[in-house]
Amino acid sequence: MSNQNFKNEMLRLFEELVSVMEQTKRIRREDVPSKLIFEIHSMTENSKSKKFAESALWIDSEAAAALLEQGYIQRIRVEDSEKYALTFKGMAQCIQIKYGITLENQFLNFLELSDKRFNTVEQAKLQWDEKLASLSLILLAGTSPSSAIRLNNEQNKAALTEVFENILSCLQKFNLIGKEHNLRTVNRGEALSSALMSRLNSLPRKTNHYYIGKGSEYYFDIEKNNNIDEKKLLFLLRRIFDHYDPNCNYEEMYKELSDISQLYYPRFVSRSVNPISVLTILQKLKEVLDNEIFKMPPLSPQPI
Repeated sequence: MSNQNFKNEMLRLFEELVSVMEQTKRIRREDVPSKLIFEIHSMTENSKSKKFAESALWIDSEAAAALLEQGYIQRIRVEDSEKYALTFKGMAQCIQIKYGITLENQFLNFLELSDKRFNTVEQAKLQWDEKLASLSLILLAGTSPSSAIRLNNEQNKAALTEVFENILSCLQKFNLIGKEHNLRTVNRGEALSSALMSRLNSLPRKTNHYYIGKGSEYYFDIEKNNNIDEKKLLFLLRRIFDHYDPNCNYEEMYKELSDISQLYYPRFVSRSVNPISVLTILQKLKEVLDNEIFKMPPLSPQPI
């Protein structure tokens, strides 16, 4: 089989992959040369695997052997048969063949897109669920490995779900979170608290990596020598309370959040909390809501 036939088989796989990606709405045909590899690379491992499987085709066995050897394709086992999909190396080769874009320029473009996405995430505001989770951990004094909230038992899962429900209601009442937002519906017996905490993928980058979520253990790493680092705490509170609403009764908001904190922080098991930490947290929260909130940008007309 000639080299041209090998290229044709690769391009057939490429067109199938592009069609599959177009259906996801992640990419338009005109953006394929510049964004296809980046968009696929940015997917979760499960999503990537699914798209490779969906785009897999049977190709000529001689072409398959040669392209496998060169690293341009990969085997995809489907039921009793074996199909093939492109590798990232194969995608880059197809883009070079079809659009005339060199591998070097493709790589430079990939780096530029990666930098843009990184900067966008770093500077982005916290989403409603990130605010809810962050404020909940802070009010519960989950500020060190020893005081982390551990969702490996039913008591903690149930307690954190109640905390989420109460804080969400409070924040919606005072317009910090839009009223259209609700806790996720879960399947297979997953607790509401676990469902929310397990999906905060961008929160570490948005909080200077103070947020730690590993396994079923969650906390903010903002203590030094068993005391709250007040600068780190203020940084987090400013990320949560990021706008000023002249119609909001911040004094009443503080009272409700303080009551939730003092009612629920003792209810969690398998951790150790310094009561002084709780007092420090509530003191700093009051300072933010009494003084600093007025320096924040005015309330956006769009829901958060």
